[in-house]
Amino acid sequence: MSIKINYESDLMAKILYQTFSEGSNISNPEVLDEWKKTWMEALKVWHSPYKTLIDMSHLSFGEDPEIPKAIARLFKLFAGFFLKKAVGFSPKAEQIRAFLPFDVYPSEEEAREKLGIRDLSLKKNSSNEDFRSLIHIENHYKQHCIEISFAQMSVIDSKEKLLIFKSKLMNNLMTWHSAWNLLIDCRLFSISEDLLPEFRRLLVFLEGFFLKQVLGYAPSAPKETYPFPVFRSRHLAAAKLEAEGLFSGEEAQCKSRSKETKKP
Repeated sequence: MSIKINYESDLMAKILYQTFSEGSNISNPEVLDEWKKTWMEALKVWHSPYKTLIDMSHLSFGEDPEIPKAIARLFKLFAGFFLKKAVGFSPKAEQIRAFLPFDVYPSEEEAREKLGIRDLSLKKNSSNEDFRSLIHIENHYKQHCIEISFAQMSVIDSKEKLLIFKSKLMNNLMTWHSAWNLLIDCRLFSISEDLLPEFRRLLVFLEGFFLKQVLGYAPSAPKETYPFPVFRSRHLAAAKLEAEGLFSGEEAQCKSRSKETKKP
């Protein structure tokens, strides 16, 4: 397949963000099977009607005359899965409109306005979007644990990045209905000293959303620079969680957690 799409679900705002990666090309109708498959996968966390904002800046189309018809069928299908409205944006809006059964605008600002997205505080820009895409969240529901890792070295060194971290975690919490623990892979993660007070306040805020405790493992910086307990390995951090009885090391491919909570 010649397309790759990244999805971001804003469950609170009921917006599904879709971004085509560089080099994506719909050369024939068969390529749309990948779009359908990945979109269906992204919808697994949804339980309500939604709108979708699609970044098509890096998407191109082939000359097959069946492509527009196939895309129209695809969006008719998703309308049956509670899609209320789709809006796209691309600098090539004029050239690609003929392929699409929805409105496409030259700028993201116009597309957001037409979709009714009023909060621009997390509007995508290159640096913020890069940081957002580096944050990987995995839910261990049976173990009452959310685990966060990073695709490459990431430093929370600005309030904007802290806001993105909070936004992505809070959005993920929309799928939770119980108390939870946070496990952070610190191999590629650190926090600048001047943002530590803000990060501590974030943790206190999350306690109001049933966060029990935060543990990290494999620190890339000195353990003392993290505002939560950090262990040498995932095995040791998970052991603390397992000791509390809310985390199964066997199911999480690790052995072991105690109630011990070290306040920063």
